[in-house]
Amino acid sequence: MPLTVGLSVRPSVADGGVWLLAQELGLWTAAGLQVRTVEFEGAGLLVPQVAAGKIDIGLPSPETILSATAAGQSGLGLTFFYNAVPANAMEFAVLADSPIHQVSDLKGRKIGVGALTWGNIPSTRAILRDAGVAAGNYSIVPVGVLGAGFHALTSGRVDALNYNAGWHDILELSGTPLRRIRMPGVFGEMSVNAFVTRSDALARDPDRYARFGQAYTQALLACQADIERCVTLYWQANPQARPAAGADADKALADAKEVVRRRLQRILLHPDGSPREPGRFDVAVIRQYVQRMAEAGEFASADVPVETLFSNALVPAFSRPLVRLPGPRAQARP
Repeated sequence: MPLTVGLSVRPSVADGGVWLLAQELGLWTAAGLQVRTVEFEGAGLLVPQVAAGKIDIGLPSPETILSATAAGQSGLGLTFFYNAVPANAMEFAVLADSPIHQVSDLKGRKIGVGALTWGNIPSTRAILRDAGVAAGNYSIVPVGVLGAGFHALTSGRVDALNYNAGWHDILELSGTPLRRIRMPGVFGEMSVNAFVTRSDALARDPDRYARFGQAYTQALLACQADIERCVTLYWQANPQARPAAGADADKALADAKEVVRRRLQRILLHPDGSPREPGRFDVAVIRQYVQRMAEAGEFASADVPVETLFSNALVPAFSRPLVRLPGPRAQARP
């Protein structure tokens, strides 16, 4: 059964190998699915395609849909069914010798983002407002992704990047010392990416989405058990991302593996090291987040049916393996 998945950003070595490993291990086939991914520049472009039924599943930041719902747009007909990145991996990063040490220090500064359609920008504005930085006292600048944004920071075009931690890991491990500023409070606990589909499609064939979640979860665990394979698959599919000629190949591989390891740790484990239940939403955190965004003026109201928008109904299925994998992958656990 064909299934088109829309991604709100282009995959990097941090996350791209999971999709390829799922294909190599036959997980999509075992789920009875033919998965194809399509890339968009931000949730603002992706979400309308899912709502129109042109994309089966999207992987946006939830903010775009929450904001629209808070503004009274009840006709989207969408449901989040799998919490893909359960804690906010977005953060501010500055050069290690920067005078910026906390959010309030971003007053009067330029903050780089991939594109102005990114779904996390409203919460970035709310965080700045909470720190006493008014809307007119900073600039959000589109700088592109990965290398383009890294150059914008190191060349001084922007004072900070507002990327996910995995991308900042890539820059730091390549030799650029950084200082990270985490998202505070409930903003840091909020899901940053989740799989979403049309509510009517989910109600019509929930097993289809359960099988997708099973395959994706097993791919995450297989990648955790064989990170090197995840990295090499990504490099094979994206030769431009391979280490440059003359580079230390062993160090490049070790750095890439560390980037993937850190990302999987954030997804699969709580901060205290205990395992997360794959795909589960913390509805209480989402409610608190909506309230804070409304108080900050980023959402029109806090009147959002969180329990309707975010479903944990399929979560029990996600941890059930579809196939038995060989070697250490067979023993992988969250």
